[in-house]
Amino acid sequence: MTTVDVCIIGAGLSGACIARILASHNVSFLVLDARNRIGGRLLTAAASNGDLGGAWIWPRSEPNMANLLQDLNIKTVPMHLDGKSMAYVPNGKRHVIPDGQSSMYAACGDGAIRVCGGASRVVSELLEPHSVRLGMRVTEIDYNDKKEVKVKCIKMSNGSDDNATIIKCQAVVLAAPPKVLAKTITFLPNLPKQKIESMIATPTWMQEFGKVAVSFPTNWWRQQRISGISIDQAGVVATWWEACSGSDGDGNLPTLAGFVTDQGADVLRNIVYDESSNLFEYITESLKRVYGVDATAMGMQENATNIEITTKGAYEQGGLIVTNGIITVTYKSWKEDDLTNAKDDTVVDFSCDYGDRDLQSIVEPLFFAGTETAAGAHGHMEGAVVAAERAATEVVAYLSK
Repeated sequence: MTTVDVCIIGAGLSGACIARILASHNVSFLVLDARNRIGGRLLTAAASNGDLGGAWIWPRSEPNMANLLQDLNIKTVPMHLDGKSMAYVPNGKRHVIPDGQSSMYAACGDGAIRVCGGASRVVSELLEPHSVRLGMRVTEIDYNDKKEVKVKCIKMSNGSDDNATIIKCQAVVLAAPPKVLAKTITFLPNLPKQKIESMIATPTWMQEFGKVAVSFPTNWWRQQRISGISIDQAGVVATWWEACSGSDGDGNLPTLAGFVTDQGADVLRNIVYDESSNLFEYITESLKRVYGVDATAMGMQENATNIEITTKGAYEQGGLIVTNGIITVTYKSWKEDDLTNAKDDTVVDFSCDYGDRDLQSIVEPLFFAGTETAAGAHGHMEGAVVAAERAATEVVAYLSK
């Protein structure tokens, strides 16, 4: 049995920031995560360093995240908006948007930056490997008001209570999506009714969507004075942007990334179900249509035969990777990820907004963080940092009583 001062549930950005603050106060802790990786909804495509989860920071309005990046000495780059943009509309016509207007069509708007090497790098810089246990799903938290808590978790590889691990601690910080926590953890005693129902009623950021990143041998869009920004009103990927330039330390390869819509995630699930390699042709053909380019422009031979398509990974986990050895498509469906999209049959007769005070409320010795609980910038990395600072301050004060 492991004993620490604090158990942190969730190795995403919020949990990692909490760990950093607790370490500065000489508080012992252990971070648990059901995934086999750190980062939570910060996920970076290995082929390119393009982001498949949270990607953008707006430093003019998000000072906490900006300060964190500066403290960690992490290099950032402005979103590339120079050049013409594209819009493909339902009637099958493609419109070219002149240079200087891309910020009006970019999903990030104006003033956004991103992390060189991918946003998940921030979590890697914050967490020490020895303080984290991965693949550990928390199933039960037994708590009282005497600083006596038992956290029960099982290894995801076997999922058997026979191999359950118990962590003893004085306090727990729950730094994962509220709805997921409410669905997957049994609290002894039960959380207050208003608390648990508010958690269930809170949608999880990205729970209905996906992201795709496509890496290329050359940055063909910049060569053609294209910003990389596009809107596709007829396809499954609603909007595209440059995720990596592929130069000056900005990613391994030039990469475009895009948001997969709710309905688009269903379409891609069916395509992958039939044959994983079909994803490659579907996505590359979409790019040809939206940007008005051919295979040669993207680095392939037009109508080439005998090119082997290889696949690995899983779209509902760390990402499905499909490549022909020249172009690589990586797809992450957050909609199919049960640690993001908690499908719960429980019905509550109200909805709960991000940052609601019931999400932040303390049930000693349990404390709650995560971007959905933030009073501002919820759904952003800034929200995760703000929530972490609040929860960590609460925990330190509680331990000092």
